[in-house]
Amino acid sequence: MRERGITLLLALAALAAFYALWLRPLPSLDEDADAARPTSAERRGNGYAGLYEWLERSGVTVRSWRERYTALGDANTAARGNLLILTLPGVETFRNDEFAALDKWVRRGNTLLINAALLDQPGWAAGRESGVVTEIESLTSIELETREAREARLDDTPLAQRVREADARDAKKGKDDEEDDDLDEIHPFSKNLSVPKKIVLTATGPHALLAGVHKLGLETDYETKEWSLRMPYDNFVLTLARGPGGEGALFEQRVGAGRVLLVAGGTLFTNRALDDYDNARLMANIISVAVARDGAVLFDDLRQGLSASYDPARFYRDARLFKTVFILLGLWLVWVIGGTRLRAPAIVSHDPSEAELVRRTGGLIARTVASWNAALALFDHFFAGIARGARGTGGLRVSERGELWQWLERHAGILPQELDQLKAWYADAHSMRDVPLVSLQNLLDQLERRLKT
Repeated sequence: MRERGITLLLALAALAAFYALWLRPLPSLDEDADAARPTSAERRGNGYAGLYEWLERSGVTVRSWRERYTALGDANTAARGNLLILTLPGVETFRNDEFAALDKWVRRGNTLLINAALLDQPGWAAGRESGVVTEIESLTSIELETREAREARLDDTPLAQRVREADARDAKKGKDDEEDDDLDEIHPFSKNLSVPKKIVLTATGPHALLAGVHKLGLETDYETKEWSLRMPYDNFVLTLARGPGGEGALFEQRVGAGRVLLVAGGTLFTNRALDDYDNARLMANIISVAVARDGAVLFDDLRQGLSASYDPARFYRDARLFKTVFILLGLWLVWVIGGTRLRAPAIVSHDPSEAELVRRTGGLIARTVASWNAALALFDHFFAGIARGARGTGGLRVSERGELWQWLERHAGILPQELDQLKAWYADAHSMRDVPLVSLQNLLDQLERRLKT
């Protein structure tokens, strides 16, 4: 039982180490990394999940578009009668070839709906109005400007006089005011509101898209600026709704056989504002007018970070990955605790055979006894056998080692070179030098066989 407890603790420690090294989420340097963005998969307030499901249940074909606009021609949809919903600002920039592809797609008889966060400032778009204005102009050639920019543009006062007046105003301000101005330049966007503020838009008049629409509602998390349309010179736009200050907030632009609808607000059709005033009615009118029976509504989720290509960050944020990993680790833990044998099987020892006993004894002697010492024992055994053989054959009684060497020299069965080699190894053994025991034993065996014959 103790061994299984130790195994459990070690397995849990391994699991904790694996989680700390590979699965622990690292803090992001982007403060808006976890902010709710306007995508068709987002169910929080700023997302379009409510609109997506509503249209899908109503029988409208809806898709999450996660490709570049250059792929619109291969979208597997009808050639005309489709609606593309784009929300600005996004996190993915436009490529140059996308503008021409989008313009061609709209002129073919499709509709582009742009929800641009200008009159409202949701958390994911705060302080990015200048980029939104630039992207709107690139997409539609519609120019928007703030009230201050319009007043400065329409002011007929000579530039030199305006510079002198600005210098006079600056001279009246104290040092503290100048520091406040510097802070305002560092923080260009307004402060966060404690409670989201509703912005009411008023429909302008009879129009197919405004049937049953009287008021529209936006919601903002930050203080906003007033924006107005700067009349383009090369096209015409129709104002469908106006903001609290009387400036246009919803525009329609005809482009070839299609149209562009521009909303100067990013929250009009989001989850938190879809039910405000007549927002849902306006969307229903857009669908009935702009979307054909075989057409589709495309949500541009690529612009908000949802790409069809591989995204490592999204892969590691997927909850299914962690569920799969924990299931596999749980199965491994169960296998470690209940399926493994904690003790090795006992080794059954058998009595060694005679040959194995001799082999192991010889190996032990070879590892522990010096070769010269073993050689002396072999020589003693060899000369003792010679002495017995000499007495048995000729009746001689030779016991001295010198006499035995002389007897070997006179023996006809021993070659002179063999005797010289034997004397050399005999001298090495008595000098405590290494002797090749295998070669010595083979030589002694050969000599004994010859002496017996």
